[in-house]
Amino acid sequence: MEENKEDGDDSKRKGLRLTLVRNARHTDSCLVLLKGDDESGNLLKQIRQAAANKMRIRPFKVRIFDKSGKELLTEEDASTSVVNRATLFVSSGEPCVIKNAPATGTRKTADAKLVVIANESLVDATAIEQLNYVANLPGVVLAVGLPDLHAGASCPIGATIATNGLIYPSLVGSDIGCGMLLVETSLTSSSACKPRTLDRWAECIQLEEPWDGDYSLMLERAGVEPTQFDRESLGTVGRGNHFAELQVVERIENEEAAATFGLTEKKVYICVHSGSRGYGESILSMYSKQHGGAGTDLETEEAQSYLQAHDNACKWAKINRRIIATRLVDQLNGECTRFLLDITHNNVVKTSEDQNLTDAGVSEPVEGEIYLHRKGAAPTDQGAVMIPGSRGALSYLVLPNAPKQAARSGWSLAHGAGRRLARNAARVGGKAQYPDAKQLLVTELQSRVVCDDKGLLYEERPEAYKDAACVVADLVGDGLCRLVAVMKPILTYKMREIFDHRK
Repeated sequence: MEENKEDGDDSKRKGLRLTLVRNARHTDSCLVLLKGDDESGNLLKQIRQAAANKMRIRPFKVRIFDKSGKELLTEEDASTSVVNRATLFVSSGEPCVIKNAPATGTRKTADAKLVVIANESLVDATAIEQLNYVANLPGVVLAVGLPDLHAGASCPIGATIATNGLIYPSLVGSDIGCGMLLVETSLTSSSACKPRTLDRWAECIQLEEPWDGDYSLMLERAGVEPTQFDRESLGTVGRGNHFAELQVVERIENEEAAATFGLTEKKVYICVHSGSRGYGESILSMYSKQHGGAGTDLETEEAQSYLQAHDNACKWAKINRRIIATRLVDQLNGECTRFLLDITHNNVVKTSEDQNLTDAGVSEPVEGEIYLHRKGAAPTDQGAVMIPGSRGALSYLVLPNAPKQAARSGWSLAHGAGRRLARNAARVGGKAQYPDAKQLLVTELQSRVVCDDKGLLYEERPEAYKDAACVVADLVGDGLCRLVAVMKPILTYKMREIFDHRK
């Protein structure tokens, strides 16, 4: 019989047809045509590049696995394992989830307890699929999906994952230390809510250029090690869903709690959502190049090195949020009078003594250190939490309930409304619904939006997000928190087109 050269393993295959399957979502696949492994010996490079382009994964995060779950790490691996019409699995950093694939963690536990807290809130099937995948990783003992749960690139957002003896940097993601800051200002709501005032402010605000203040002194006082990102990135908001927003009190729901908090309808407040900018991404990138999305034993040097850098990034992000708020109010001829809360919702932390897994419903006894990985999840042990809506919706200030009540949610609350539409879908649908993007610069609440990027305007439009009121209703209904006040946006800053600050 004549050899089928198309499917043979000729050392100089001039064309390969491959099926690439997304590791965390096996229903997502695509066909690619490659040149093959020519004299340059760059087959694996071709596959990685195709995967990055087709599946919109950052190149440094791409990992390739064959059908057996073996990872292709070298050109020799690719040349040996890849034949024409082969199926390969593409990861964006996380471990392989093919059945019978070799485990990447070093510790096995009993089945993890999986909880999804959502009654009124919409949670899509892909997010649940991702949460199930995470719950089956080695060392995971508890996986909680909060009402704002939605699908990420490979791991869910709006989730808290508890692990025993291992940490997973990929579960925290690249924006280490991202969080919410709420600040009281000297500005008064009576003057700030006038349309002419808002229009004037929207014209003058810009937070893109490097801050000209003494950031070195601020970092030193906070015990933050200096980084290469300080000069260009400190005091800048970043892209995506990050923002700096002027808010006023719409209504107070709990007079006693509001009085304790010092909340008043007479003041203007600033809510800042931002993180560690390119600094956090560099930390994850350095780890991923060596370990991919695999978990790392807490006792290893790699784990301790990551945690040290992680902790510095979290402190850096807090300084960043404070500078953003100060810059914003300075440009409006006001000042920050009180910093009310600053909550980190992207991090990994060791559980405290009063955080007992038994209270969380984990029946199997667990020995050793437990770490909580929060990806878009606010902690319940650091006071009040701000749950923002989209830029055209109300935000909610809540107080978490006692640790035993909060255990069911992994001692976490939602960090926002959570996306309803993927960015591409929001962009395409937004262009059809709003042919003139300028329509989105004034919301239904008559608040102003500062954003010079049309694509970002569409991606972040209110319809792209779930209803934050439903998210809060689910949390309150589950006994996890109580509502203190409802806040209304009057101006939301996203970005000015001065120069690219995405990195």
